[in-house]
Amino acid sequence: MTEVYRRLAEGLPSGQRDTLPFAADARRAADWVEALPRADATTTRRALLKALSGLATAGGMKGGTRREIADILRPEVLDVAVSTQRAYAGKPLSLSGELGLLPAELAQLHLLLGHTYRLAAADLCAPSGSLPWLRGGQVAVALQIASHHYVEALRTAWRVYAGHPAEAWRGLHRCYHFAVARELESRAAADPLIPGAPSLQHRHVQVLLMAVLHPRGHAQAEQDRLWALCASFVEASPLRDSPTATSVGVPDDADEGPGGRTPPRQWLDLVGFAAAVESALSASKIEKGIVVPEQGMPVEFATDTLRKLRRAFSQAAARQFIRLDGGHALETVIGLSGLHYLASGERDFDHFARDLLGESGAVSSRAAWAAGSGDSSSRTRPMPAIAVDQSLGGYRVRWSGEDALRLRVGELVGLRLPDEEGGEWMIGLLRWLRYEADGQVMAGVELLSREAVPVVLASSTADRAPMRALELRPTYGGDDWLYLSAQRLPQGETISVARDIEPGADTLDRRPDGLLVDLRLLQVLGDYFLYRHAPVIAAPA
Repeated sequence: MTEVYRRLAEGLPSGQRDTLPFAADARRAADWVEALPRADATTTRRALLKALSGLATAGGMKGGTRREIADILRPEVLDVAVSTQRAYAGKPLSLSGELGLLPAELAQLHLLLGHTYRLAAADLCAPSGSLPWLRGGQVAVALQIASHHYVEALRTAWRVYAGHPAEAWRGLHRCYHFAVARELESRAAADPLIPGAPSLQHRHVQVLLMAVLHPRGHAQAEQDRLWALCASFVEASPLRDSPTATSVGVPDDADEGPGGRTPPRQWLDLVGFAAAVESALSASKIEKGIVVPEQGMPVEFATDTLRKLRRAFSQAAARQFIRLDGGHALETVIGLSGLHYLASGERDFDHFARDLLGESGAVSSRAAWAAGSGDSSSRTRPMPAIAVDQSLGGYRVRWSGEDALRLRVGELVGLRLPDEEGGEWMIGLLRWLRYEADGQVMAGVELLSREAVPVVLASSTADRAPMRALELRPTYGGDDWLYLSAQRLPQGETISVARDIEPGADTLDRRPDGLLVDLRLLQVLGDYFLYRHAPVIAAPA
């Protein structure tokens, strides 16, 4: 027995094993499926979970018995999977109560189907691990179906920003390596329930590429578009036996994806995909760029998304900087309105603008709506969090589930130490989210600036309302100043800026004076607009 076959045939850990609710016979399985209480979706789903758990237990079955039973259960499981996903699709995250159990149960349905078909392939090759005479095609199909469901288990978790289901990655690696050892990885898929499915090799590389892109750092709709884009770059992303400067390691038999801690066996070459993203950024306008794969259709993405992909390829989001241990407490605030309110000394925008501009420039009721000042800011309070670790690029932050946070990727986050009440707020962007099993929320925060000063921006046009914004010093230093607003500023107009800082501090910091003459849109960051002001250096006399 070879090592690659031993791994393929390894069943569930003893603590996860179950027994079949029917005799191990295809006819008994069909009778059991027919008797399921389909009107009770929860009971049906959990009955299928129990049956699959028993079917995914190693031993006790010979030849094609496990495969025959799996083929009877699988259509019912796919129907239940569709209805389960519909039950929570479009609901705000994080999910709670009975609704909160659905994504994990859906992921388990796919995971257990993956285990079942992996073991079915092993049954067909027992006891030596060699392909059976005239039945190699059945083994290939079982491996293809297993890989499909392992991938769907991962994608289900990514869509709700949860950790990956235990053993999904390991099962996927084991199917792939056995298929390669038996030269089955490139066979055309023959899944009767999913026409047009790709080969096992194609699916394997596609999910590796998707994992590299850090899917939890993207909105659900964006994940779907990136999944399709990854399919277009499979041919341009070969798996190699030695590392290159443009590759990421893929583990041999670990329960983790590419770029993990386990020493890799192969390396996924990212040069083709990364070059296409870089070309899209070079040719892009401020807000949009188009990725053009060698195979497949061009796809348009927001420039901010393309920058996130660039960071992912260079392993910048979490691995380009040396990370320091954290563990210390933070105060946090979510959103521009809340941060502006706290940074301005707990003044809502109406009062803040009136203090700086006087009654003549005060925010009218119409202007207050345009500036985005509402009652919510007056109720903003800092939320406690823990800095898990940090680097020059930002923080990994954990919030307790008690705060019932409604976070989303791309949202603005203010951070400061709790003993610095009245101190300066750092500002960052939520780049990825993960909802933990214990209800806590883990997030990656990319640092935009270590200082955020609340300001009022006013157009020279009298009928335009003053706007709430933050004045930032970029992390890269220099003489530039950045302005973050939830509204698009009028281009080509002179914008006045008013801030509430100590007299003379603006001169010491070399902040712009009251007028911003050439304000340029630098980036669109989700719902926010980041503008750059570069000081004009006077020519020598």
